[in-house]
Amino acid sequence: MPKISVIVPVYNVEKYLSDCLDSIINQTFHDIEIICVNDGSTDSSPSILSKYSAKDSRIQIINQENRGLSGARNSGIKIATGEYTCFVDSDDRIPVYALQTLLQIAESSQSPIVMSERKLNQPPSETPEPHWQIHTNVMADFVKNRHIFSSAWNKLYRTDLIKNHSFIEGIYFEDWPFLTTLMGQINQFATTEIPCYIYREDNTSITRSSFNTKKVDSYITGIHFVYENFQNKPDLIWAQKRMAIATKMLINKVYHTQDKSLYRYTVAQLDTLFKQKILFKRHIPLKSLLRFWLMKK
Repeated sequence: MPKISVIVPVYNVEKYLSDCLDSIINQTFHDIEIICVNDGSTDSSPSILSKYSAKDSRIQIINQENRGLSGARNSGIKIATGEYTCFVDSDDRIPVYALQTLLQIAESSQSPIVMSERKLNQPPSETPEPHWQIHTNVMADFVKNRHIFSSAWNKLYRTDLIKNHSFIEGIYFEDWPFLTTLMGQINQFATTEIPCYIYREDNTSITRSSFNTKKVDSYITGIHFVYENFQNKPDLIWAQKRMAIATKMLINKVYHTQDKSLYRYTVAQLDTLFKQKILFKRHIPLKSLLRFWLMKK
């Protein structure tokens, strides 16, 4: 059984895929399996995967019809056999020390999740010495720490923790509800300032593309998902504060579209959540509340 399962969702990334795979196979920690989920790619990504799997037996390929990022990750989770799991998007890379560093922290701190608080745009010039902080006030620290990315990547998870959890399929912004619900299942986590992910800024991420009703619905679905997972639990208040952060992001993104019909749609969805006491306006920053009020005009 490998120590770490690395799950790589792949969809039409022929331009970046080799760089991504090179960064994984050249890690200083070698006891890994690399699960590449070809999510219905129509470019040369499948042939690139075949070439790499032929020269590195740690690489296994799942071919499936397109189910989106969530569906690809869920397929990877299903077959992962490592004690730990991490996610790497196929248009990004990881520093050569990333897996060794995260694993050392996980085992030394006995934490089921280890999070890097920093990401890079370029590879580092040297390998840093591992250092970390343990958090036992889990939900409060997770919500209050502004250096934590609500992304699936840049983290190492115990595989038995995520085996019973799935990313919501068919939505955008699937990472934050997945991570938030995981935090409700653990007693501690560890963070490190060591950057363990190289994020590519020049891709065509959906987070930077035009906003629309489907993306509004994705936020609303995530909010409902988190609420249902924390309802009647002591940490519900912190979950609602994390939901308020997502709401702030939603309001700000919609506000900048200057699309009156999208304003009306978003206001109707959020007003329902406020009336149902799933969300509370007191948790949302005043600037975003002002924008919400202006969207009602």
